[in-house]
Amino acid sequence: MPTIIGTDEVLSLSRRIILPFITDQVYGSNAFFYRLNSGGKKRYEGGTHIEAPFMYQELTNGGAFQGYDTMDVSPQETIKNGGWDMKEYAQPITIDRRTLIRMNSSQAVANELSVRGEQAAMQMASNLGTDLSRSEGSSGTGSDLKKITGMQAVIDAGGNTTAYAGLTRSSNTYLNAQIDSSTTTLTLTALRTAVGNCTFGAHAPTLIRSRIEQYNRYWSLCVTNQRFMVGQGETDAGLANAGFRNLAFDGIPWIVDDKVADGPNTSNSKIELLNENVFELAIFAGQDFTMEDGWRKPVNQPGAMTHFLFWNGEVVCTAPQLQGALTAIAA
Repeated sequence: MPTIIGTDEVLSLSRRIILPFITDQVYGSNAFFYRLNSGGKKRYEGGTHIEAPFMYQELTNGGAFQGYDTMDVSPQETIKNGGWDMKEYAQPITIDRRTLIRMNSSQAVANELSVRGEQAAMQMASNLGTDLSRSEGSSGTGSDLKKITGMQAVIDAGGNTTAYAGLTRSSNTYLNAQIDSSTTTLTLTALRTAVGNCTFGAHAPTLIRSRIEQYNRYWSLCVTNQRFMVGQGETDAGLANAGFRNLAFDGIPWIVDDKVADGPNTSNSKIELLNENVFELAIFAGQDFTMEDGWRKPVNQPGAMTHFLFWNGEVVCTAPQLQGALTAIAA
């Protein structure tokens, strides 16, 4: 039985207003994936996987010489290739004939298909953001090897994953991130030490991220020490414009990202220090939130239709040693 809207004169004669966009109430902050998707994306035509050379030591057979001095010209092995498999994600959009007929009205300000498509894109971004932060993926030892390689594998020194990019960490120590698993109380000194450990020459962290409880602890440290920053110059403008509030430490934006993995327990996340310059969001064959052609109709359900949203890619970090984390902060 239909639900009658017009129970009085005003409702009977007035049109309902349905906003033509969907309001996110469930997916939360997804700041790191937003940054990668905005600025760290690279497209590849196809192929089964990506390989990248890791230069793991310096050449030792060069240097100063004089006159007829002889030099060592023997070849040296200084490079190993790491590899990342392409990953596939899909999000179904299903709708029935009855719903389509009922929505086929000028009164339906919000187009049903548009709303369903927008939510599907939100869900896929949420899935990618969760896996980016919490999965090990094919570079780790996790049971689900279909996921993108996440920060559990990237920001690690063997505690979560014994390998990265197909190379073992014990034999290739340059793949080890800078992990502080002993500091339990957040201090400015601990943060400065962590940033310093991730700094090599001109390479330094460009982003600090955590869940809200660690962000609040840092905020309290700033207020207590009268070192809080004011003005847009002390925050990241790109993140601010995208709706992500952030503080700064040593000029590095600190953001809240609900997807960050647990630290010492479920109530306290890790504090991650990321150098985004060595991350790449690889997209394969143009499959970047792409809708398939046409709807699929099952033979035994009249009018029901299913559509798919696709994403094919992988997240690549070419210098895990530039990344770091405080994993035990609980106070």
